[in-house]
Amino acid sequence: MTNNSSELQGADSSLGMYTEEEARTAISALALANNQGAEPVTDNQGEAVDDEDDSLLFAPLTQSEVDNCAFSSWYPNFSRVTFKSEIIRPLDPEFIKYLLSDGVFVPGQKPMEYHGELEEFGSSNGSDWSDSDDDNDGNVIEDISSTTAEISRRIELLGGSAFPRTTWSAPTDADWASNTGTLQCKTPQDVYWLLKASNKIAKDLTHERYSGQPATAEPELVLREWANLHPSMVFRCFVRNNVLVGISQVDVQFHKFLNEMSSDIELKLTKFFAAHATKFLSSSFCYDVYVARTVDRVLVMDFEPWSHDVDSCLFEWRELCTTTEFLGLRLFPEGVNPLGHFSAKYSSSRFPIEMTADAYHASVATIIERMKAEQN
Repeated sequence: MTNNSSELQGADSSLGMYTEEEARTAISALALANNQGAEPVTDNQGEAVDDEDDSLLFAPLTQSEVDNCAFSSWYPNFSRVTFKSEIIRPLDPEFIKYLLSDGVFVPGQKPMEYHGELEEFGSSNGSDWSDSDDDNDGNVIEDISSTTAEISRRIELLGGSAFPRTTWSAPTDADWASNTGTLQCKTPQDVYWLLKASNKIAKDLTHERYSGQPATAEPELVLREWANLHPSMVFRCFVRNNVLVGISQVDVQFHKFLNEMSSDIELKLTKFFAAHATKFLSSSFCYDVYVARTVDRVLVMDFEPWSHDVDSCLFEWRELCTTTEFLGLRLFPEGVNPLGHFSAKYSSSRFPIEMTADAYHASVATIIERMKAEQN
């Protein structure tokens, strides 16, 4: 794969000339103007929202809001400020059938399935594993060699190394299936392993990514130029009614150097929003960006709808949905490690971070309260 310099080739660095104070003031003023006279937040029946169910803060997602986040919907408008990508569509129906079939296997191999509970150090009974000769008679995969050839050709166009995704999601939950522990793919077989092992990809193909909201976007396979990214430099931006209301670090670890760079990072991201993010088709949405440390670049990684299905990172959704001012950049605080029990090797899969463990959310809630107390 490419190094951090080549990964950023072709990115547009024109962010406009604003001081940090001007950027903050402009965004806060826009937020205040946009929310003047706003009524208290209510649910769909017009009742005030006072409980802890964040889902009541959101209007039902529309089909267009979901479709706008499909990769091929936003990529043309942001191609100069994101990673070079190859989109393969329409997908061969046999390829989709293969991806939705049971088991994790590469075409031509028998599917291996597990029929018991995993123990920490392996199964105590080898009979729990089977190659399911009889169980998979209905999952006979026809020839997908044309898709294989196309994937191989597109990887070459990207310099011989890529990472895959589909319409809305990347298989960040499947890096365990990779020999490298990353999403880097050099062959079609590498791509197949990751896609087959990912629940996110299965939800994409069945239009269940966002609470089962139906969508009209057709399935697509996207190959993106591989880059060795630093998880610490990934940030999530929250936009409500065309106003940037908050920015959060995505990686759930404390990085001292981020505090030293925080003003510069916030300035770059507010400039980026003003110069580029307004091209997005929805008025309320979230997007992840990568801030390059070696060159002056901000690159879009993905877009998400304004939905409680999306992780609010170091904010509470209630804050984001009700604020009348720009909440600024939030960084993970020193001395707190809510995910210390997770192996560090999984940090490479945290963009975007979609963790739903109770322990995670409880810890983040504690962090948010601590941040509020410090600010006061």
